[in-house]
Amino acid sequence: MASKSVKGGKSKGRTNSKRKAVAKSSGTKKLITVLTVILIILLIIAIIFISVKGLWGEIIDYVKTLINGNDETPDDVTPPNVDKPSIPAGTAKLEGDILEMRVLDIGQGDCILLLFPDGQIMVMDIGSEFGTPSPWNVINGALTDLEITTIDYLFLSHTDYDHIREAKKLIDNYEIKNFYFPKGVTGTTDTWNKAYEAAQNETYVENGETKKAVYNENVGTYEISGENWIMKCYTYDEADYPTKTDATSKNAVSPICLLEYADKTIVLTGDSNYTNEEYLLNKKYFDNVDADVLKVAHHGSTTSTCKEFLNQVDCEYAIISTNGESYGHPTPELLDRLDKYVDLVPDDDYNGFAQVYRTDQDGTITVQIDENGVMNIIADENAEKNTTTGTPYVEGEEINEASVVAFAFFKQDEFSWEELAA
Repeated sequence: MASKSVKGGKSKGRTNSKRKAVAKSSGTKKLITVLTVILIILLIIAIIFISVKGLWGEIIDYVKTLINGNDETPDDVTPPNVDKPSIPAGTAKLEGDILEMRVLDIGQGDCILLLFPDGQIMVMDIGSEFGTPSPWNVINGALTDLEITTIDYLFLSHTDYDHIREAKKLIDNYEIKNFYFPKGVTGTTDTWNKAYEAAQNETYVENGETKKAVYNENVGTYEISGENWIMKCYTYDEADYPTKTDATSKNAVSPICLLEYADKTIVLTGDSNYTNEEYLLNKKYFDNVDADVLKVAHHGSTTSTCKEFLNQVDCEYAIISTNGESYGHPTPELLDRLDKYVDLVPDDDYNGFAQVYRTDQDGTITVQIDENGVMNIIADENAEKNTTTGTPYVEGEEINEASVVAFAFFKQDEFSWEELAA
């Protein structure tokens, strides 16, 4: 019996040992499971954090640095497989400080982005026709690509929806320093009222100090200027300012502006028409003007851009912002007027219009002027219409850093300074 008792004790001992081993193994598995869940949660949190903060690019660059063992490229060595930005066909290298105007392709409406040579930014109108895609992604995408968070000037030519549609959204998402708006009595729509109210309440931060944005009304003659550039604006005097809300009166308050830089002039018109063109011509504001680029008024309407006005501003290139469908814009009459136009007094410039650009056919149209007065006009979707007043760049020529950086805007990719300088 004693021997059986001893044998039974050994069996019980082994059973307890197995149970302990199983319990230990089970506990280890639970611990591993808990740790795995925690790690997965932490990984998800990390991924969300990195995405929100936009750190993926930096992480990828760091990994590349670890793999390559060197994050610097010698100045005299071109990295392999580097896709350098190229100068668009038919255009010239630019030098020094550059003024750039982009007439954005937003359909039936106006939205113009102005990048001044001193670094200031203006958005002139930001609208498109009701029932068509919003221009927001286009203008916001351009500003985001340029890493712009503060806009120096928001300029609304008049209160029509296709010029002010996303004004409030721009104010809500960016800091605006200065507003140039039409007198409020010319429009009472909800879209206009919201934009007006947002502008009145806008503030921005400068050098750690919160400042109230400056609100200006487009009345009479006034100037907006910076380092080596000036925009001269002309509209009705206070006593003559239209108070009616009919379509003709609302369009007529659009200022006509002459943007001057490096002996070149761009004419900006909003939805100007015969009414205010005649008024301003009688004031002789455009006497002796020799301009270069005309942003055609009112999307190419028949009732705008009269021959007398063309004679006074004397431009060689015209840009029409339109979707080519709504309201029949640009009208055959207007296109024929531009086609047949010749300088009233022949000069050293092209006699008539050398080129007419349309956003519905040519995409976004970009005008660039360098500090020497060399001008490029680039049709985003029609390279055959690219032109320059300088010497067109020939493939293989050395490109200076200023030119490369200027044209990098059109790549919509990210470049390192080493790539740009190589």
